[in-house]
Amino acid sequence: MATDKRPRRAPREEDRRRDSGRTRERIIGAAVGEFSAHGYSGARVTRIAKAAGVNAQLISYHFDGKAGLYQAVLERGTSDLDPLPATDRPLGDIAADYVRVTGRNADFTRLLAWEGLGDTPEAGEHAAVEQHGRRRADFMHGIVAQLRERQAAGEFPDDLDPGHLLLALYAMASAPVLLPQVARQIFGTDADNDDFQEEFAQQVARLITHLSSRSTR
Repeated sequence: MATDKRPRRAPREEDRRRDSGRTRERIIGAAVGEFSAHGYSGARVTRIAKAAGVNAQLISYHFDGKAGLYQAVLERGTSDLDPLPATDRPLGDIAADYVRVTGRNADFTRLLAWEGLGDTPEAGEHAAVEQHGRRRADFMHGIVAQLRERQAAGEFPDDLDPGHLLLALYAMASAPVLLPQVARQIFGTDADNDDFQEEFAQQVARLITHLSSRSTR
């Protein structure tokens, strides 16, 4: 019986890059769930690799280890969760959208809670993680500056501090994810229910709109 002895073609560079990108995406997707459930310290590279369906060595190859993977997750998640600072949209609409985005990215929101509790790579373990923190601080300062401009334009009262307002908006948007038991106690429903999250988003928008109305009286 004849056999085909033609040499196999090496994969094209474009195909290799595409496969590499898909592998990275699978690893990041699995890592979000692992870091969300166990924090940085409790997360295990072996579990991430198993969930992604890859060899654990590929995590070192693509991300230079656990801390590098954590950095990649932070970069991806914060870009998804950033509030929409478009100055041509009412602040209430932006706040409502952030509630929706936070709910859709619940795993990453929980990861941020772990970060708030101090469960992050140790200082110096990965310089990019520290750089990310500084970039986030700069980003937040930019949002506060935009809020000050909105305040000067009369969008919300002068007796509110823009920095405190931003922190309160973050807390409100994260509440259904980080305090689901409180939502259940108040409303008797699961906080991850789509209808509840949409209702909460609309209520947050109304709250901000009422602040805006007060400033124009």
